[in-house]
Amino acid sequence: MEKQYTAGELARWAGVSARTIRFYEEKGILHPRERSAEGYRLYDDSAILRLQEILMLKYVGLSLEEIQQALSQGEKLPAAELLARQRELVLEERSRLDRILKVIDQAQRHCRGGRLPVSRFAEIMQLLTRNQQANFRYSLYERYGTSGQRWHEWLFKQLPLGPGMQILDVGCGHGNVWHGSWREIPEGCQITLLDKEKDGLQFLHGIYLERRRELAEGVAFSFLCEDAEEWECPAAGYDLILAGHLWSYIRERERLLGKLRRGLAEKGRLVSTFTSQVSVRDVNRLLEPVLHRKVLEAYEERRQGFVEQMEGLFAEWFGSMSRKSFQNGLRIEQSEELLRYLCNLDGELEARIRPRESEVRKYLQELARQRAIPEIGTEGYCYFCEG
Repeated sequence: MEKQYTAGELARWAGVSARTIRFYEEKGILHPRERSAEGYRLYDDSAILRLQEILMLKYVGLSLEEIQQALSQGEKLPAAELLARQRELVLEERSRLDRILKVIDQAQRHCRGGRLPVSRFAEIMQLLTRNQQANFRYSLYERYGTSGQRWHEWLFKQLPLGPGMQILDVGCGHGNVWHGSWREIPEGCQITLLDKEKDGLQFLHGIYLERRRELAEGVAFSFLCEDAEEWECPAAGYDLILAGHLWSYIRERERLLGKLRRGLAEKGRLVSTFTSQVSVRDVNRLLEPVLHRKVLEAYEERRQGFVEQMEGLFAEWFGSMSRKSFQNGLRIEQSEELLRYLCNLDGELEARIRPRESEVRKYLQELARQRAIPEIGTEGYCYFCEG
């Protein structure tokens, strides 16, 4: 008799959550063989092979819609396209490392001149930390995310895009929201990508040159290497301005927001996002049995203060404001990765954990052994401002 698997067993085999298995089933790309007498969904070996395909396609960067299309083609999977997408991911990582090397080279030149480049060393440390943390978080969400959907895919679907729009992405970074949904950009859109990091823009320009034939008719990108706070935004120039995960890096938030407001055309809209916040309740529920106290009190206060400040500024500059939330979560099944994630989450939390690190590690190892690690919820905010 052929072996059968429950959704939980299939999830553990693949290193994903049972919620992810249910999500793929809801989207019609993974199907149970039958149901048990108790109503549990049962899968066979063919489901393992299909799950392998889904995870491989997700790893190389395809959206859910592209995965559905690719799987519907059976043996006609577009291997060249998959390799091209994988190449983009590798180039993006190389771009980050090149940026770090450039700063190190500049610091070395200062040292040869007999000067101690304290500011340069600080910049190196920040870049290294951001690079490592970004890669670590990205890998965790790829393997342990419970929503079954990427943030930038969700964000693209929230954008009120229409044919022929003039669009500004300020602080675009590596532009995942665009090259992750390349073929879905409406025809005639003119998209300006602005960032002060030249290497990120060069990476995006390379993608544009390689893949512009895949764009809808009339779609064009332009690239501006500018500091958003110093840049003179043209008045009434844009139908849509996207400011993604930008505000925590801005010194004079009100001044920049006013500048962007003046840059919108009549009936234009600002779409702005904040970095995802972790559920303090979930972290407390996880760690209270071993630390015997609640944690992240200051984190919660800082988060709420930041949100209230930004919502106040949005309300000051715009006639209407609405908000949508992207709900995700992490069920990190490896104890060492979970410990690292918690320590990187917040300095306050790390200060609680480090003096009792050995005890916390043993506690997490036991949870992992029992397959009892709970999910840590996260929430990302997306604001829509107009008028």
